[in-house]
Amino acid sequence: MIRSLLLSGLLVSSALAAHVKGTLVSEHASVVPGGEVSLGLHLRMDPGWHVYWINPGEAGIPAHFVWSQKTGIAPDTLRWPVPDTIPVTPLMTYGYHGELLLPFSARVDSNAKGEVVLKGQAKWLECNDICVPGKAEVSLVLPVSGEAPRVRPETGAMFQAARQSLPVRDPAWSLRATMTDSFVYVAAKGGAKDRSDARVRFLPFDPGVVDNAAAQDWTRTPDGFRLKIRRDAFIALKPDSLRGVLIRSSGWKDGHPGLEFSVPFSPATPADTAAFESPPGKVSEADSNSLKGLFMALFFAFLGGIVLNLMPCVLPVLSLKVFDFLNKGGRSRRHTFAHGLVFSGGVILSFLALAAAMLALRGGGEALGWGFHMQSPRVVALISILMALMAFGFWGVFEPGASFASRAGGVSGGGWLGSFFTGVTATVVATPCTAPFMGAALGYTLTRPALETFSVFFSLGLGMASPYLVLAAFPRLVAMLPKPGAWMETLKQFFGFAMAGTAVWLAWVVGRLVNADAVAFLAGLWTLVALGAWILGRWALPHKAVATRWIARLVFLAMVALSAAAVFVALPQGAQARSEKASGGIAYEPFREGTLQELRASGKPWFLYFTADWCLSCQVNERVALERPEVVEAFAKSGIRVVKADWTGRDSLIANTLRDYGRQGVPFYVLSDGRTERFLPELLTPGIVLGALQGRE
Repeated sequence: MIRSLLLSGLLVSSALAAHVKGTLVSEHASVVPGGEVSLGLHLRMDPGWHVYWINPGEAGIPAHFVWSQKTGIAPDTLRWPVPDTIPVTPLMTYGYHGELLLPFSARVDSNAKGEVVLKGQAKWLECNDICVPGKAEVSLVLPVSGEAPRVRPETGAMFQAARQSLPVRDPAWSLRATMTDSFVYVAAKGGAKDRSDARVRFLPFDPGVVDNAAAQDWTRTPDGFRLKIRRDAFIALKPDSLRGVLIRSSGWKDGHPGLEFSVPFSPATPADTAAFESPPGKVSEADSNSLKGLFMALFFAFLGGIVLNLMPCVLPVLSLKVFDFLNKGGRSRRHTFAHGLVFSGGVILSFLALAAAMLALRGGGEALGWGFHMQSPRVVALISILMALMAFGFWGVFEPGASFASRAGGVSGGGWLGSFFTGVTATVVATPCTAPFMGAALGYTLTRPALETFSVFFSLGLGMASPYLVLAAFPRLVAMLPKPGAWMETLKQFFGFAMAGTAVWLAWVVGRLVNADAVAFLAGLWTLVALGAWILGRWALPHKAVATRWIARLVFLAMVALSAAAVFVALPQGAQARSEKASGGIAYEPFREGTLQELRASGKPWFLYFTADWCLSCQVNERVALERPEVVEAFAKSGIRVVKADWTGRDSLIANTLRDYGRQGVPFYVLSDGRTERFLPELLTPGIVLGALQGRE
């Protein structure tokens, strides 16, 4: 998430002049059938510019190839020299400056004759104060010879230097890694032969494991050293092993620039933390960074709340508040601001109530996440009835504000309860959507105390309410909106169709959770509440007798209550078993117990996507991106194994897997090349998906 934010702010048009030149080079002048040849991507960077390591850190994209022709030769993956640490306060990135060779080997076909050809495009991201996508068309033609290949004089020294800059595995060192909710501990033994007191730093191969920018506590032990590293607070990926490079300024034994290792995580013991116990009143370097994760989670939650206002789930409901501001244009600033506070209170209290419900249910052993209530057919049906009722009001069948809410506050056009419950309703219908920035912020709360969880949800609600608080606090902004008039009635009726569409979509979700009969049942309840709304709108008018008005209101309330009761009687609490939905997009297999472990152990590329029928963002992504013909074709040609985790109904396996990834809800997309896992953004386009697929080496 931090990476996406930074890139979106720094990335500029690739039409700018390139500051990095890339070429494809070979160590040898010829190849032997069945043998190997050493190749490399040679990059020359202008002063002050840099490119990125295999794990760029908080921002960046590593260099990679997109091959268009491989005749008689099969290239392997790039190898990565030890990078520089490139701080971008308050973040940390990893990359290279000056001149760089990224070596890789290629296997020559045993029946190769004449010459082998390798063509494609090299891509990278080059950065200084700004970032520019860089690329180069590369090609290499090498003759096939029966003689031993000779080293090219112009590239031999370059490849030798590149090999010396690669990290190595040193059998003299043994390592152990453990992970807790907040930290990663590394214990290294081998110091009897290497007594350097230079501080050690860990650089991870995999993103989303540790906090790259956090200080790393280091302590010497009689036979080596220990490291305490803060976990990544946002992604919180829980891999089976820890992979990366240990570096230090003095280098390692025999002059190695970095110690490469991959060790499985072991269960944590008191001995893992004993070396880092601080005296009373003293805070360790790693602990001093604990507040940074909270502050960034609050910041991203606030941004996510703002963006949530633009999601299709929420827009129809928020039109109510816009009309309310227009109607109150002539009122005092104090009055308008008070209604803005009441509306914001409805939003924020609703988010806090959701947080409390999730914490309580999780405490009882439930595996829940964002939008958990949408997995209940009863809740979805009730929201659908509410949206249908609001559509009837916008179409003029009845005027709910004049009949009820105005009496609560003594003000025409909504009243205090009207403002409060508009905020509540906006929050409820927002939960099927996951806006950008929200995934990282909500994922932070998975391993944090209740107070921090409530703080993040409070910030999310405050972000969602903030545009309306600003309008309420500055009436001049309201004055810039169009003046009230006949156009408002037309626009209000138009929004009624948007709300009706939302009600229909929710009915479809009920059908997916239960069966087709449930949709027909729900349509019958719409008819019942529509009848009640018509009675209310026709007989609860000011010129009618008091008794007539009260009878109309009681009939309306009775029909709404009857509909709600029917929902609880006729519909189940949870989703019923159902067959997999036929997909018009990429071919997939369902997510099962042990699937993720199997994918990771295979060493082959795979794509795992978490979705739900009630998640409107998921459905849009599937229609707009994953079901596009060019994307379907790209997946078919790539041979990537695709797995779909459908979270429409309660599924503790999927919920726990999301939790392991540090996520609270859907959509969530994981793409792996068989070695490292990349997370795609919450909102997809065909270009994003195709770019991610082509980014594989």
